[in-house]
Amino acid sequence: AFARRLVPALLVAIAGVSAWTPFLSPEFLARWLSWPAILYVAPVPLLTAFAAARLWIALGARHEVEPFVATLVLFVLCYIGLGISLFPYIVPPSITIWDAAAPDKSLAFLLVGAAVLIPMILAYTAYSYWVFRGKVDPEGGYH
Repeated sequence: AFARRLVPALLVAIAGVSAWTPFLSPEFLARWLSWPAILYVAPVPLLTAFAAARLWIALGARHEVEPFVATLVLFVLCYIGLGISLFPYIVPPSITIWDAAAPDKSLAFLLVGAAVLIPMILAYTAYSYWVFRGKVDPEGGYH
């Protein structure tokens, strides 16, 4: 019931920020509305409109998973739009992604560590889910 009332407010906020952002900086305006660039960024608002429509329809049909997924897609698309506006700057207009990056040797060291630790973490998580698999008795509760 809350979602059905709050989705219009969310969509108005997304539309307002999306309409205002290109006019904050000439670079933003060029990325969003200049001729060849508009072909690359046009899918973002179109997919946002599609995700918003799916969210509204799924809420009306009282689905459980689809509204959640559509909301996640909406927020990911909003972050993609922000990334398009700011790229390549991390701190506009002074620090680019490449200026903020660590040295190559540090990144290689972290890559080796991640290549070893991430599979271990995933294996431990899978093992934990395997050990504690099964459904919880709804009558059991936490008492």
